[in-house]
Amino acid sequence: MVWIIAAVVLLLAVLTPRLRKFGFALAGATIVVIVALIVLNERNKPNPALAVTNVRPATHSRVPNMDEYRIERQDNEDPEAKNRISLTEVRFGQIKPTFGPRADAIQSIQARLYNDSKRFSLTDYSYYLVVKDCVEAKPNDPTTAQCTTVYDQRQRGTPMVVPPNQARDIAISIPVDSATFAPIFKILGKPQIELTPTDTRAYRSSGGITR
Repeated sequence: MVWIIAAVVLLLAVLTPRLRKFGFALAGATIVVIVALIVLNERNKPNPALAVTNVRPATHSRVPNMDEYRIERQDNEDPEAKNRISLTEVRFGQIKPTFGPRADAIQSIQARLYNDSKRFSLTDYSYYLVVKDCVEAKPNDPTTAQCTTVYDQRQRGTPMVVPPNQARDIAISIPVDSATFAPIFKILGKPQIELTPTDTRAYRSSGGITR
């Protein structure tokens, strides 16, 4: 906008003899003002190098696991819960895979969770799941089968209350690929499932104490 005004003043100074002296002076002053504004504008521009330097690195907050938080809180309230039922008093039985639409893809693992404690109710547990694929080197000859671990999982089970000398049925879902929803492993032969307990809890607040 300032450049336009300076050009108009300069044009009038050239075309009008009476305004020539005044016009040249005004045009000169306008140009000086424009140059000064350009210099100030350049000085006020942020330095890219400093901008990059002053940028704080992004922090990635860890999403808290609510189940872990619950266990930690209950352990603080009842520290003896983890010692009331030993691993030898907890076992899995009737373990079998459940297949989905595809005959070579396991959808879940079905099992029965036994609490052999005579006094305490099981309220929380963890497990270690191993899935092996046993492929026979010779068709119809089980003695030639070679078993290879194709999947394993360490995880805390879904909270439930299993009273003393009782059992409850559980199901463990096998995850799929988050992008394609395809199975993360295939069974080429016969599956062999191993499921063992790794941790137990018997909380007072959850009915873990039986008198």
